[in-house]
Amino acid sequence: MTLLDHHILALRLTSLTTFGLGFLVFASGPRRRLNQVFGLYSLSIAWWAIWESLVVSATSQENAGLFGRLQWLGVIFIAPTFAHTVFLFTEQRSKIKRAFLRIAYIASFFFLISHLLFNSLIRTMSPVAYTNFIIQATPLGASLAILFFILVNMGLWELGHSYLKASGQYRVRIKYLFWASLFGYLGGSPDWCLVFGFYIPVLSPFGIYAVPLYSIATTYAVLQHKLFDFNLVIRKSLVYSLLVTTLTVSYFGLVYTIEQIFKTTLGYKSFWISLSAFAMMALLFQPLKVGTQRLVDWLIFRAPQHELVRRLEKLEQEARKTEKLKAITTLAAGLCHELRNPLQTIRTHAEFLPERYDDPVFRKRCAEVMRTEIGRIDEFLKQLMEFAKPKQPTLRQVEPHKILDSTLDLLSNEFLKRRIRLDKQYQANGARLHADQDQFRQIILNLILNALEAIGRDGKILVKTNQENGWFTLEVSDTGSGIDPKILPKLFEPFTTTKPDGNGLGLSIVHSIVLEHRGKISVQSQPGQSTTFTVKLPVS
Repeated sequence: MTLLDHHILALRLTSLTTFGLGFLVFASGPRRRLNQVFGLYSLSIAWWAIWESLVVSATSQENAGLFGRLQWLGVIFIAPTFAHTVFLFTEQRSKIKRAFLRIAYIASFFFLISHLLFNSLIRTMSPVAYTNFIIQATPLGASLAILFFILVNMGLWELGHSYLKASGQYRVRIKYLFWASLFGYLGGSPDWCLVFGFYIPVLSPFGIYAVPLYSIATTYAVLQHKLFDFNLVIRKSLVYSLLVTTLTVSYFGLVYTIEQIFKTTLGYKSFWISLSAFAMMALLFQPLKVGTQRLVDWLIFRAPQHELVRRLEKLEQEARKTEKLKAITTLAAGLCHELRNPLQTIRTHAEFLPERYDDPVFRKRCAEVMRTEIGRIDEFLKQLMEFAKPKQPTLRQVEPHKILDSTLDLLSNEFLKRRIRLDKQYQANGARLHADQDQFRQIILNLILNALEAIGRDGKILVKTNQENGWFTLEVSDTGSGIDPKILPKLFEPFTTTKPDGNGLGLSIVHSIVLEHRGKISVQSQPGQSTTFTVKLPVS
């Protein structure tokens, strides 16, 4: 094969693999913003690759110019969609990064309009090294290249930084995306050198093979670490349908070819014989389809379907047992710890009561202490019962902003007394939730009271709402002391608390309420600066 043949093959493999990867991820969650952006990112790469394969092999400058203009429609959006994918994947909420991403998209659309109307990115089409033609960029095209490298390096830096801080399964997923993306961009970057008239031996064209390898590595990560999502895609989405369709077309083609050979050799022209051959194919196709499904199961999951079901059921049973034992152990330890202090106080006063019974001051103090400590025990047991056996929510349509305002009004005296400023930023106007009103109010109360205690005095609490992609988002941020990073991963577990007199059940109850409403809750904190709790609930 010539160098040009390798260049064309690498580009076509890139187009095929990146399109397949993008389709796979998009089909697994078409309503998720991350899946949508990653799908566009993969489509941009596939679009660039297929049109460049036509450019480098074009036989006339006119055709090369047309293919080149189409090629750069993909090039323009590769870098911004990559950076956007990374920010969504690593859950970056920095206002500076958001603003930079908006500027990048605005610049990309400027390049797009300029390219479509004035062809201002392409100076000419000319042969470079082994290619028949390659795009030669204008100074404005050079500006696009600079933006491309800034965005790509920013995305890679963010992935690397998040990889160093991450742990568990999340760290594994970032590792695959980071190294695959780095390898792909290092391999594909020499293609930019051809655009500016430079040829780097070996790296052009063999470096482009790194891009389909990126797709293969990322696809492996999707299959290996998103197993059940992919199982849903392979069976119930177009991915499996495409596989069967390809097989069907190939099989029809094979039968038709064989039938034509027999017709030519034997000289028959009977329509019924041809129909019988296709009927036999139809009878054989169903077993072939089942066999293909089993083959896919075996290649991807290394086990047949019934074995996968059995393993899953066994793992679920073991997980339930483990979680149940862990919860019982935690509850028992927490119960002993929380009851010991008030009972010890009651016992001490009860022991001194006979000796100092005639002292009215002591009797009064003893009564107050016992009343207070028994109240503490009673409140703790109530919370424990709510955690151990939470009541079933009564779901109905509620307006979250009304509940927010009424709950915050109840706490207005606390804000004044502590000199804490409340900032409300409601961006989900008209939102409605299918929720239990009392339990939603309990979520708000717990988060606001936690914020008040974290600040103490003189600070600010921000209550922000938003509605996007079918989710209502509530954020409660405070300028308090923050949370110890060691405590953060287990903050929603029972009896985990940062307060000297806390029992660690409040956030556990909030967590269980959110899950009962099919929602999600997360926390971000900077020790000594701020804490933000984010609750996401599905809108009606």
